[in-house]
Amino acid sequence: MTRILGISLGILFLMPVFMRAQEKIYEVTETGLIEYKPKAFYYEIDPYQPIGIMLGSTRFILDDNLITQVEKSVGRSTFMADPFLLRVPVNVTSFYDLDRQTLAIDVSSYQERNIASWTVNILDARGNTFRTIQQNGALPATISWDGRGDDPSQVMAVGDVYSFIIILNTKDGSQMRKIGRPIDLNGIAYENVVAVKEAEIASYDVGAVSQKIANYYQYVLNRLKEKGFTSILIKASDTYIAETAKQYLDERLYHTKINVQEVPEYARVEFVFQ
Repeated sequence: MTRILGISLGILFLMPVFMRAQEKIYEVTETGLIEYKPKAFYYEIDPYQPIGIMLGSTRFILDDNLITQVEKSVGRSTFMADPFLLRVPVNVTSFYDLDRQTLAIDVSSYQERNIASWTVNILDARGNTFRTIQQNGALPATISWDGRGDDPSQVMAVGDVYSFIIILNTKDGSQMRKIGRPIDLNGIAYENVVAVKEAEIASYDVGAVSQKIANYYQYVLNRLKEKGFTSILIKASDTYIAETAKQYLDERLYHTKINVQEVPEYARVEFVFQ
């Protein structure tokens, strides 16, 4: 008798089987057909796994270049899916995000008694009134300024030194004028702009970028990712400064167009996202 066997060896063979019954030997030949069936191996690659390893609770010793490589390999879709995923915290001093923060100006040393109202005139580098803040009552210890002018479309120019004058109106009708201290910031961010004082970020050699300057560049990278822009215009008083910034950022960005523009009167390096 014959029958088909489904054994996964992929060979057609004859298998002799010997049986003993009633003292007689019978030879039974069975034909077997082996059928080959390919097995499928399914797998899934998580594009966020490298980042999860970097940012997870476990600690790994990482290659200094790994963050750059992950950004380039994962690509812009990652930023769009989770804009905070690759945001690297940085420590920059005297730097304000004007979309979320206000400048606290200390005026405690100018306080007087019996004050009916007060006015603070913030002056630009040319001595012109840029912003007027006034209120009834005594002068507080600090006043808040959003970095903008009386015209809200105007934003303070980092690198220029601002100052302020305090006018105190007393309850008996007299008036006192006091000269305030300079207002000098290292950098600001607002809407699609990051501006850093040139003295803080200027570099002519991308291979000699200090940690302080690298922190400013990282802030620019963070802002770009959070806001989802696709190109950068770098403005500086010197083309070489702008080109150094471009080279540094270009090595760390994925498909982001970067242009430079020389603006001789600038005392800052400005990154305009588009």
